[in-house]
Amino acid sequence: MFLAELAPQALRVFEYLLRNPGRRIHCTELVDKVLGRPNEGDPARRVAGVLSGMSKGHSNSGRRLPFYWWKAPEGSAGATYAVRPSVAAVFLAAQLGQ
Repeated sequence: MFLAELAPQALRVFEYLLRNPGRRIHCTELVDKVLGRPNEGDPARRVAGVLSGMSKGHSNSGRRLPFYWWKAPEGSAGATYAVRPSVAAVFLAAQLGQ
């Protein structure tokens, strides 16, 4: 199962995205609310590094990553991340069924 193969911090970030379906969440919010290191110098790099912990689950699934990400607009820092509501519903239903 995809979730069982995620690194612990990657799982926490993904679960936060699942609890906020359809909402674009900036990397600084993920660092502040999920990773427990507010005011970190480079939150974009921190989140990207944590999400690399999805590589095993992602490669074993044979599917695309279950979230989207957007680069920051020119002149801004950090990326935003989101999970579609329909994707969140599938994952949340699977977690409840365990």
